[in-house]
Amino acid sequence: MPYKKKLILLGSIALLLILVYVLTIVLDPARTNARNERFTWLPSGSRDAADRITITRDGERIELIFKNGLWFVPVGQLEVPARQGRIDDLLRILSTRGAFPRRGSNSGSHAALGLDGSRRLVISGGSGLPLLDLFIGYDDPSGMSVFLRKSGENEFRSGDRLISSYVNGETSSWLNLMLFDDKSVAQVQRVLVYFNDFYGIGEEISPDPYKDYTITRSGEEWHMDGVLDKVRTENWIRAVLEASADDILPDEISISSTPMALIRMELGDGSAIEMQIQEPEEDGKTIATVNGKPFMYVLSQWTAIRLLRNKDFFHYNPES
Repeated sequence: MPYKKKLILLGSIALLLILVYVLTIVLDPARTNARNERFTWLPSGSRDAADRITITRDGERIELIFKNGLWFVPVGQLEVPARQGRIDDLLRILSTRGAFPRRGSNSGSHAALGLDGSRRLVISGGSGLPLLDLFIGYDDPSGMSVFLRKSGENEFRSGDRLISSYVNGETSSWLNLMLFDDKSVAQVQRVLVYFNDFYGIGEEISPDPYKDYTITRSGEEWHMDGVLDKVRTENWIRAVLEASADDILPDEISISSTPMALIRMELGDGSAIEMQIQEPEEDGKTIATVNGKPFMYVLSQWTAIRLLRNKDFFHYNPES
């Protein structure tokens, strides 16, 4: 056989082998299934256009709205700042291509899997049209994933169970419940604490009423009837600045109790932040208000105890 014909034959065989190899890869069932598992619920462009999230579960409704670059949660007539990071995490899960394998398309199984719309997540943007209308069902048998279905489609998939936790969370889980914003111990120059016939809370009951006091910075030291324990004092100031509530009362609820304590912190720039803590209500809730904010914060007993320290607390105690 002439050399040229041999070369053509060998080239044809090599080309055929390459074609067979490529087809083997493309048609490999395992690779096909893996591709089918990778899925995105919300395109990245739609994510950037989102300005409203509505969560419904068993008749309860939670709304999140995006205004002026921030997310808010309507509570009564108030718009409470939301936990921006929590919303970002939810949108990231929905807009990132992940493992969401197709589980079926039989509409008769929707109700049995919890995909009847009783738990629903709607993300809207711009004109108000849904960018995503997602039904969240029950956990799959593994307990690691949850069943998911787009409204209007029979096909359903399963995926990250974390999505279910966002839908099941209480309204308070979306609220930014920090009492003060972006303040540090280094800014504080003086602290004034006033009590109104206050004897403590819970197990912190004192036989004598707590006494008013003033803590003043002097260089690297803190003073109140002498030099205070710096670590204890700054840890307490930090606890006040970083305090977080458990919830917010709707604006239609009023409180009638008398403030039992006031904490005022004067800052280096001449401004001051102030917190009033009310006497516990009949249901045990301790309410706090902060200057400049229209909210009534609900504090846990543990938080209230950490904030309301008697003056002796700040002095050095070698046994503590």
